[in-house]
Amino acid sequence: MVAFDEQALKEQLEGVGPGGGRLFALSCAERLFPLYKLFSERTRQGVPNRLRSTLDQLWESERRGQIGGEQPFLEEYESLIPGEEVERSKRTLLDPLAENAVAALAYACQCQVSGETENAVWAAQCGYEAVDYIAHGLEDMDYDTPEAQEAILKKDYVQAELQRQLSDLNDLERAAREGTRAEKVVETFRSRATTEGTALVAVVSALCK
Repeated sequence: MVAFDEQALKEQLEGVGPGGGRLFALSCAERLFPLYKLFSERTRQGVPNRLRSTLDQLWESERRGQIGGEQPFLEEYESLIPGEEVERSKRTLLDPLAENAVAALAYACQCQVSGETENAVWAAQCGYEAVDYIAHGLEDMDYDTPEAQEAILKKDYVQAELQRQLSDLNDLERAAREGTRAEKVVETFRSRATTEGTALVAVVSALCK
């Protein structure tokens, strides 16, 4: 069973360098985007097209090797997070997942700007927090004892997200060793993250009928 280990994650990310960190963070954000889209469809709130265009721009920048520059999303992302000021009666069970998706994308943008490893770690934490919330918030699993926390960690979709993060790291290390073309790595990561992102939508949709 895999647990979320922030320190180990940081050490591995430092080993793959800024480029690997950017791709890792971007994959985390891509996997969460479908949950923001689901939130928008169910609540008629949000601007999924803004997130989608930002993700597409980041992927294209990685493919072309055009790194750095300003990221307009960082100026507006806070306004896209469902706010605490919203009346309690209007808040939904999907709000926290929308927040995870927006935050992960903001961290991916920060990676593009600064290349700092911490931002990639925080993007991964958004993915972990999302699946943890699904178990605790949507399935109403107990969270008050070590045994209960372990039960949540054992959930298939929690383990799946953590395994995906490890797979991304392992593939980045392999690509660095083998000297794989950057364009090919980007295409592989983008395709995989896009496909993987649909898995959680099925789980959440079943719990929030």
